[in-house]
Amino acid sequence: MNSRIFILCIFLPHVIPVTKLIKIYGEVESGPIPIPIDSGTGCVNSCYMDSDCLLANDANGQCSLYSFSATTTELKVMRSWEDTGSLVYFKVSLLECPSSFNDVGLTFTSETGERYNWKKTEYGFSFARCRDGWKEFDRSSGVSVCMMAVSIPGSVNKTLAQEKCESLNSTLIGLETEEEAQWMFGEMKRLKAGGRYWLAGERITNSGIYGCTSTDFNVNWGDDGMTTGNDIMKHPTIADLSCLDKKTVRVNYVYQNAV
Repeated sequence: MNSRIFILCIFLPHVIPVTKLIKIYGEVESGPIPIPIDSGTGCVNSCYMDSDCLLANDANGQCSLYSFSATTTELKVMRSWEDTGSLVYFKVSLLECPSSFNDVGLTFTSETGERYNWKKTEYGFSFARCRDGWKEFDRSSGVSVCMMAVSIPGSVNKTLAQEKCESLNSTLIGLETEEEAQWMFGEMKRLKAGGRYWLAGERITNSGIYGCTSTDFNVNWGDDGMTTGNDIMKHPTIADLSCLDKKTVRVNYVYQNAV
């Protein structure tokens, strides 16, 4: 006896994020220098068509566009609850239409597909310049860096560490502040991975000493272009770990910078 098996196939369309502009009453409190747009061009359409635009501010007929690539300082938006003549348009990627503004995830997607979230504050919103999963640190030079700890299995030299960073569209970075050091060791505990991991930089004094002390060496951070100073390397734990290798600087994780 022959039996037949019928298979019912249902086509489920792939859900693709849709780019939308979400409008609120508000104004830009601080941020990078915007790009002025002629009033006849159309504020909303100009931002929508510009893949680098993440925010538009239409204040009393004067339109300003804020570019993702130019956002090197924190972008803050103050929200108002009535029409004051100033409108703010967030460019976001949505999988579905939310029922209310409170349900909206304000996430900007860059040209390379990386996602960046706006953070809600007491009075409005601020733009997080780091990708999801990365940690932002502000340095005394005025530079802000985004760091992420990455565990790589097996034996890893500095070249492989740099290549891993490059695959994440980033670069190997040095260590500058106590806050960064505390976060670094917290990540080591969280990831629960052993072995030595790489930072940028190269020791330029007593480079061949094994087990040197915290005052035995200085570090040249020239290969990352963002790290300065040696004070943090005088921390005994960091110095001991760093001196295990003859000349290069190894601690316990690969660090990258996103900006």
